[in-house]
Amino acid sequence: MQHLPVPATLDASERITITSGEHQAEFAPGGGGRLTRLSTGAHEWIVPLTDTQWPAGRWPRAGSYPLAPYSNRIRDGVFTFNGARHALQSVPGRPHAIHGAGLHQPWRVRSQGADSVDLVLEQPAGVLGWPWPFECVQRYQLDARGLSVALAIVNLGDTPMPCGLGLHPYFTAERVTLHARREWAADADGLPAGSKTVHVRELRRSASGCDTYLSQWEGRATLHWPDGHQLSLHADPAFAHLVVYTAGGSEFLCVEPVTNVADAFNLAAGGEARSGMRVLEPGARFTATALFGLEPPRPARS
Repeated sequence: MQHLPVPATLDASERITITSGEHQAEFAPGGGGRLTRLSTGAHEWIVPLTDTQWPAGRWPRAGSYPLAPYSNRIRDGVFTFNGARHALQSVPGRPHAIHGAGLHQPWRVRSQGADSVDLVLEQPAGVLGWPWPFECVQRYQLDARGLSVALAIVNLGDTPMPCGLGLHPYFTAERVTLHARREWAADADGLPAGSKTVHVRELRRSASGCDTYLSQWEGRATLHWPDGHQLSLHADPAFAHLVVYTAGGSEFLCVEPVTNVADAFNLAAGGEARSGMRVLEPGARFTATALFGLEPPRPARS
């Protein structure tokens, strides 16, 4: 199979905006289908993405990008599925395949309204070695509650396709509270070997950083800002996994609803039933939805 490259440089200069009341969301379809800004009045919920170009493999730590056709890492870019071995290309500087090719390609606007937008990617077989063609759609809607998103992927090939989906937002929040009951401890390469029962209630930005893989998190989490702003993350059961990531001393906190844990395809091949890997028959669709509930500080009681 021919290996098709991703563009050497992404052009995110064209922006589109949707609004609802004081809420505003901005997107760069050509920049990997990214959400580049999410604000309510003067409050920035995510780190604004101001860059207009960047090389593959060196994307800005800002905005939010889609993860498709899988989330997180695949060890050495190699996995076995239905008895066949598949070797993927990693982007420059990355030892493992990571996050799929969706964030490295231009998306197009399928439809847009004042408060909604559909972004679509039609990926042919062979991009970074992924052997199946697929279509992925991000449907965003702003309303009084906040920003909702439905991610959908369709297998356009003629054989079954493994897959996963996710969102990778760089929030400006200080901490996140939740109740997760399973953690997938990872090695130095960010690759887990299994999971254990835990009770994780809070994670926050820190000098040491964190890269934590969780599941059994009930699809609920709340992000907190020092000034009292809160963002309530509500995800449907398809987003069975959650990644919380921050670099040491950084000004961002990534809280990523995802459908599969890191290296899910290899874990599933080894018999792990909780990896979150999905299998799509030809023509089948898989959808996962989430809501970013945007809550301003509550007035003090007199």
